[in-house]
Amino acid sequence: MFGKRGGNSGGTGFGGAPRGPVDPAPVATASEVPAPIAAPATPPAKRVAAAPAIETPARPVRERDEDYYDTKSSVFSALIDTIDLGQLAKMDTEAAREEIRDIVNDIISLKNLAMSISEQEDLLEDICNDVLGYGPLEPLLARDDIADIMINGARNSFIEVNGKVLQAGIRFRDNAQLMNICQRIVSQVGRRVDESSPICDARLADGSRVNVIAPPLSIDGPALTIRKFKKDKLTLDQLVKFGAITPEGATLLQIIGRVRCNIVISGGTGSGKTTLLNCLTRYIDTDERIITCEDSAELQLQQPHVVRLETRPPNLEGEGEITMRDLVKNCLRMRPERIIV
Repeated sequence: MFGKRGGNSGGTGFGGAPRGPVDPAPVATASEVPAPIAAPATPPAKRVAAAPAIETPARPVRERDEDYYDTKSSVFSALIDTIDLGQLAKMDTEAAREEIRDIVNDIISLKNLAMSISEQEDLLEDICNDVLGYGPLEPLLARDDIADIMINGARNSFIEVNGKVLQAGIRFRDNAQLMNICQRIVSQVGRRVDESSPICDARLADGSRVNVIAPPLSIDGPALTIRKFKKDKLTLDQLVKFGAITPEGATLLQIIGRVRCNIVISGGTGSGKTTLLNCLTRYIDTDERIITCEDSAELQLQQPHVVRLETRPPNLEGEGEITMRDLVKNCLRMRPERIIV
């Protein structure tokens, strides 16, 4: 135990971050057709990403009442007054979680809070996620059946499950907590989001794609959108089975993937551009040198000889920006056999 209560603690490895991201070669480009800024309430008729069978979801997020959030706020404030965050940062994740749970249990006892066992467990888990992880996002990130997470300010959250947009049933304490979590996410890949740089693309450790747009551009608070990383990679055969493409189309795409044709894949938001590109890359020989250039790395190539490059925004002084043009130009000096943009 440690903190203002006294005592020492050990452990290393935890840094306060969540658990938790010659002739030119042919170029394959995945580009988007402009789409409406607002996300549609219903997905496109043929959405490739929604085709696989739904896996068993994790424990659903239960709706909380105001009393729960008031209690959580009170306990969280007492925790911050008690715990030594400097010492906590020196501990590994599991040890830090146990320390937090012990202190929270003590606070609950001291305050004589009347809670059921399940409510107390939920409170403990939520507070641990707030301190060590991505707060209310954690239970959503743990679910394999969710394709997209959409947070519109602290009080409005939505998820896409099996092609349908539903309310997520979570909320943040306020916009400040949501902004803090957004900054925590993007800082893991060396990026920043604030009033001077209010738009940011990033990724989670598992490859999930993240977009943040913050005030003053986002009027009602930070808007966070996460496209979940798919653990099971689709194949062209599966796309045929799901009716996304015809068997003849799949055969043609296999040939295109093997013979180094220059290809442009375009489509609207959520139409399956990245999914199709990942399917095509399966037909690239394992002895070919592949270089990928992305704004936010999300391709899932399985070949052994892959170099992954990512653009970089400018720093606070407006310097250090690396654009897609810079990356592609540099690729031509790296002896590529395939370039994927």
